[in-house]
Amino acid sequence: MMVMSAQYLKYGGVRFVQNAPPEEINSFVNSLSEEERSSLYNVVTRLKDEGLITLIPGDTTTIDQDMEEFLVPNAGDDF
Repeated sequence: MMVMSAQYLKYGGVRFVQNAPPEEINSFVNSLSEEERSSLYNVVTRLKDEGLITLIPGDTTTIDQDMEEFLVPNAGDDF
């Protein structure tokens, strides 16, 4: 079994570990119907069910690191 570093889903914030090379995961996702690919939840569920990824329960993030510089405080006198 190939174990790769843990990553987070960019939209959804759930941490996961790849159990297969990116090429195998991409090939599987590309084989799904357009309807199946239209939902990130469905794609992630299928990847998990096929054993291509492992979700890490209780480890989530809601911060997109690419957007950190644009974050604005949502509390306090300055808001």
